[in-house]
Amino acid sequence: METDTIQIPRKIVEEIYDTHEKINQILETLEVLMDEETLKRLKKGEKELKTGDYIDAKPEEIAELLR
Repeated sequence: METDTIQIPRKIVEEIYDTHEKINQILETLEVLMDEETLKRLKKGEKELKTGDYIDAKPEEIAELLR
């Protein structure tokens, strides 16, 4: 069986990868914008940040604070 191969310059492969990542970011953003509950949570979080209504915690303290 004969196998065909091609060579693609590294720069083109990197550009394809970067473009793929950008498309994924755009799709994720669109998913968030289409989800009303997520938008509500984001707006609430922004308001809490502005008013200082939040707790500053280290990662290991989060589980205890959520109880």
